[in-house]
Amino acid sequence: MKEYETTRGEDESFLQKLFKCCLDSERNELEIYTEEDTDRLFSPKKSKMVFESDNALFPNNLILPEEKNIIKFTKEGLIEYITNLQNLVFPVIHEEDNIKISKRNYSDLNDHLPIFRCELTKHKLYFTDVPTIEQMVEAIRNPEQRRKWDKNLKEYKIVEKLKKDSEVIRTVTNKQLSVIAEKEMYEKRVGIYENNVYYLFSSSVPENEYPNYTSFDRATNYISVMVIKEDDDNFYFDCINQVDPKINIPQEFIESNLLNKVNTFFDKYFEFLNILKQ
Repeated sequence: MKEYETTRGEDESFLQKLFKCCLDSERNELEIYTEEDTDRLFSPKKSKMVFESDNALFPNNLILPEEKNIIKFTKEGLIEYITNLQNLVFPVIHEEDNIKISKRNYSDLNDHLPIFRCELTKHKLYFTDVPTIEQMVEAIRNPEQRRKWDKNLKEYKIVEKLKKDSEVIRTVTNKQLSVIAEKEMYEKRVGIYENNVYYLFSSSVPENEYPNYTSFDRATNYISVMVIKEDDDNFYFDCINQVDPKINIPQEFIESNLLNKVNTFFDKYFEFLNILKQ
């Protein structure tokens, strides 16, 4: 007879029965779950990791239908697509000393949503100790660092590593303006450093790959690109985004607040880089 068995099962207390259920036949110790374990238990299914070729950056099942005949997801194909995007004409809607915001009314990925572009120059004299591009990228990609300065994000985590420089991330934005609810996104993301230029690309994955298990609304990122380069005097940022936030707010209102939001984002980002290097 095992030590925890009683001679009269009907006399067992609730705690005895619970204790019996929690022990296995070899009397292993009880397992205590942490917050990290809870995330694991309720995490969505992982991708099938079936790549079109050895050079593919993402598995096939993470490619949106809109992307399949437009973007070639290899390092060379993605750089070519981003470069072609940069060469398009974007009419300017806001401009000040070191920042320019422009807009096209559609893209080849979505023909009814505007695609915005932000070009920004930051002089290296701003920094007490000038960061490297790698450190700049780390402040954006590393969840531990990003959460310290980007207060627009309620949650930010890497949920799956795909290849060396590619991954799936989950973000949840904070509620904004008291009328815009939190928004959730699952995105595939890759960073490429080529010829002294850094390309950071992300876009949403099909919803069935990472189903909702929360009450958050799901937004769609058709494309987000950040290109960073430098010369002896300046850093140059070129950001191109086409996102459907799934909110019922006039486009004019979004555009009128865009310059302020972009300035706030980069101000916090550069402040953090300065503190990081001290």
